[in-house]
Amino acid sequence: MGEAEDGLIDAEAARLGAMLCRSDELSEAILVVLGDSDFDPSPRGLASFAMCGVSMEHGLAIRLSIAAGLATAAISLMRLQFESLVRAMWLLYASNDRDIAKLMAPLSLESEQAAKNLPTANAMIDDIGESAGTSAPAQAHQMLVHFRDVQMKALNSFVHAGIHPLRRHAEGYPMHLILQVVESSNALATMAGMTLAILTCDEAMTLPMSRIQRAFEDCLPTLLR
Repeated sequence: MGEAEDGLIDAEAARLGAMLCRSDELSEAILVVLGDSDFDPSPRGLASFAMCGVSMEHGLAIRLSIAAGLATAAISLMRLQFESLVRAMWLLYASNDRDIAKLMAPLSLESEQAAKNLPTANAMIDDIGESAGTSAPAQAHQMLVHFRDVQMKALNSFVHAGIHPLRRHAEGYPMHLILQVVESSNALATMAGMTLAILTCDEAMTLPMSRIQRAFEDCLPTLLR
């Protein structure tokens, strides 16, 4: 391995390190905006709040996996991050009381079975779309649709051990792909943050949360810049 190639590898590692640092700062900025806010205490609000937390936890796991060199695991986790965000937004904007009750019931064999009958992620996105422009923000629905259309085939391949993880594991991951994964995960985190801001029921919270996208556009996809 020559000096030029060594230098390229070092530069790519430094670029990835900087991206991960900025991503951590983005996550921290979301939490700072939320501060010690109170959130909607209704069953609908509590269910959506919990799913936002699940989505953000997956986002953290993605960054930790990338930092540890576990790109295959990180990319697989992004489907979980996306689907938990979809469910958080669906619970807030489009679900009915019966569906919320299924998810908020104490965990048991019966409640587990009942929760299996909830809509798929695609159906949830469609339900959110029917509320877009009224209760649900139209832009948020558009972003969910864009992510699904661009990312989900590859993510499904990773989750189900298809050709994508097989070839990437054998051939390696180009740095531009790793950076795109981090950016996409960050985009999902900003959407979870905005959903949490809405769950505070304080309209003043949404403006500083929207400013985060502009402040961190260097670690977000072009769509959000």
